[in-house]
Amino acid sequence: MLADHTAAHQDPGAPRLLVIDDDVIQRTIIAKLGVQTGYDSAGAASFAEAKTLLAQQKFDCITLDLSLGEDSGVLLLSAMVASDNRVPIIIISGAEEHILNSTMKIAQSLGLDSQLLNKPLKLAELRQALAQKREGIVARRGINRHYQLMRGGAGD
Repeated sequence: MLADHTAAHQDPGAPRLLVIDDDVIQRTIIAKLGVQTGYDSAGAASFAEAKTLLAQQKFDCITLDLSLGEDSGVLLLSAMVASDNRVPIIIISGAEEHILNSTMKIAQSLGLDSQLLNKPLKLAELRQALAQKREGIVARRGINRHYQLMRGGAGD
C-alpha cells in the first residue's frame, strides 16, 4: 500500500501532515495525533513510499523517523528540497546525539524549518509541536490568501 491513510479525512482545507515511520504503531499514533491537532494525515512506511508521495503531493508538515529500515531518513531531506517541499519537519528519532546534531545541521543548511523530538516519544511534546507548526501554516495561508485577494482585486 503506497499511501497509508491512517486517519480519516476531515476538513478539506486542513493542513496536510505526512507521517514517515516504518513502525506501524508509531505511524498510526502520530497520524491520529495529527488529526486531533487539526491535520489531514497520511503515512508512509518506507523511504521509497515517502519519496513517491513527496514527488506526487504537497504536504504542509512532515514527521520523519530517521531509521527507515535499510534507508536513512536523512536522505529524505534532500528529496524534500528537490521536490519543493520546504515545509516544517519534525524529526523523531532515538539515534545517538552526534547523528541527531548532524541531521539538524543538514536540515538547517537546506533551509528547512526543523525540530527534533527524541524517542521514546512524549505525546504531549509532539502534540505541542504539531499545534505550533499548524498555527504557523494557518497564519501563512491567511497572509498568502490576503495577498492573492489584493492582487485579484487590483485588476478589477
